[in-house]
Amino acid sequence: MRVVDALAAWLEANGVQDYFGIAGGAIWGLLDALVDKPGLHGYQTKHESQAVHSADVYYRVTGKIAPVFVTKGPGLLNCVGGMASAMHDSSAVLLIGGAGSTHFFGKATMQEIFFHGHEDALSVFRPVCKGAWMVVRPDAIIDVLNQALRVATSGRPGPVFVQIPYDVQLAEVEGDIEPAVRRSVRTRLRADGASIRAVAELLQRAQRPLILAGGGAARSPGAPESLATVAQQLRVPVVTTLPGKGVLNEDDPLSLGPVGRSGTGCAAEATRDADLVIAVGARFSDNHSGNWRKGSIYDVTKTKIVQVDVDPAEVARNYPVEIGLISDAKVFLDDLRDAMKSGPATDGWVARVAEFKARWREEIKPVITAPTSPIHPGRLSYDAGEALPSNGRVYIDVGDVIQYAEPYMTIRAPGAWQINPGMAEMSWASSGVLGGIVADPSRPALVLTGDGAFNMTSSIVATAVEYDLPAVWVILNNYEFGIERKGAFAAYERVHPWTKFTRADTGQPYNPDFAALARAYGAEGERVEKAEDFTAALGRAFKSKRPYVLDVPIDLSIPTYFTKGLDRAYPNKWGESYPNQSLLRLKSKV
Repeated sequence: MRVVDALAAWLEANGVQDYFGIAGGAIWGLLDALVDKPGLHGYQTKHESQAVHSADVYYRVTGKIAPVFVTKGPGLLNCVGGMASAMHDSSAVLLIGGAGSTHFFGKATMQEIFFHGHEDALSVFRPVCKGAWMVVRPDAIIDVLNQALRVATSGRPGPVFVQIPYDVQLAEVEGDIEPAVRRSVRTRLRADGASIRAVAELLQRAQRPLILAGGGAARSPGAPESLATVAQQLRVPVVTTLPGKGVLNEDDPLSLGPVGRSGTGCAAEATRDADLVIAVGARFSDNHSGNWRKGSIYDVTKTKIVQVDVDPAEVARNYPVEIGLISDAKVFLDDLRDAMKSGPATDGWVARVAEFKARWREEIKPVITAPTSPIHPGRLSYDAGEALPSNGRVYIDVGDVIQYAEPYMTIRAPGAWQINPGMAEMSWASSGVLGGIVADPSRPALVLTGDGAFNMTSSIVATAVEYDLPAVWVILNNYEFGIERKGAFAAYERVHPWTKFTRADTGQPYNPDFAALARAYGAEGERVEKAEDFTAALGRAFKSKRPYVLDVPIDLSIPTYFTKGLDRAYPNKWGESYPNQSLLRLKSKV
């Protein structure tokens, strides 16, 4: 058999069902081998980045690998951003790329990345993934694939890259296929008992404790259920990071929602007042912490922090911790529950945070019921959440849409909220949604995206039509990169023309007719002008069970939402130290 036949057999042996990518000359051999595997379902997108985003989401919602196959040169280079997004958000992707024949390495053949020697795509991918390999011996193909899969899925998951030269793909090999399970690691990291008891003692003594649940808690199998048990049995309120939103039903009285730059007011209020924060699978990012400024969200002179993560590099990276633990989220939560003989005395604290939540709910009523047309983006986000079927998933793109969906949308089930806040790559949701539908077609899929992000990847609608994947895209249309225009104006009191979408000849706002574009692709599309018509339109979109685009102009007068007391706060004076970055400061000139 050929190397590519061995690779196809390896996919079958490891239970792979779906794959993504785009055809190209450097993977002709591989695609030829897949012709003989009708049980493996391939989905060709219109751009390589869309394939990587789809595979990324596929892993997030199933915990299973859907490989990506692309050709050399530009095919691979189009995958770099998607791989970086997966790496930043701990999602396992297996990218398999072609290369020219080894006979021609270093001869500057078409599409060869030869600029510092022979074919060198590995150097491009090493900074943005967990591992990168070139298969240089035909008989090493299964060994390399098994190692790549083990690296991708063990510990903190992440993307990996395997490159196979064309002549290596077609070389003849013989023998048996060793499945990856024979080379895999089956374990969940657990902190030592003494450390768990130390955390339990801190919690027992705390008067105003919080659990902070991050993306690691959302993705650890069984962790959301364990979190709910711990919160309810110990009576400890829960806040989340942006990727952790909904890990505890946000209707639960103990759930205060996400805390951070655009989180809920009640979550920020409780976090600022807490005397102990137990962070599970959270890395204390810049947006989450208010760029680490003292008192914006956290003040470690007043609030003790326990940080639990599977990745040692994340523990105490951005804040000093009272106790730092290496543990899987579910394992830690179960161990903490078992170590607590009783919960801390939190009745007064729970009542107080309930007041915070009630005050927040009252505060946002004018937003989520705003009668204006065009629609208030906060109301749109709230209404979209209320219309989402109970088993649905919502995918949030990057831009101002995050600033409204994070505080105003209510998420009631773990995994119903999907977002890529790490690399924050625009169009990730618009593209990646197809991976979620391929992985689980039983769950309705809604994308909230801006016109800027959707314009980057509108061809994904063609793929959805081609494979009958019923995604629903809701475009918050404001004829600009809204968050960029507002942020630049706040900083400089003027904006560059690139922040707005206008015609050079007339100066008038411009966008394609998104509804007509959807119909041209073969999907359904409609424009929703009035706020009161949006929910019914979204209902029609879900009921159609077809790819569907809703073009919704939004109220341009609405500013970007920030949690009270927060803004972007980028340091802009090199000669001044930034508060709370470290114990050192630049020497005073006085």
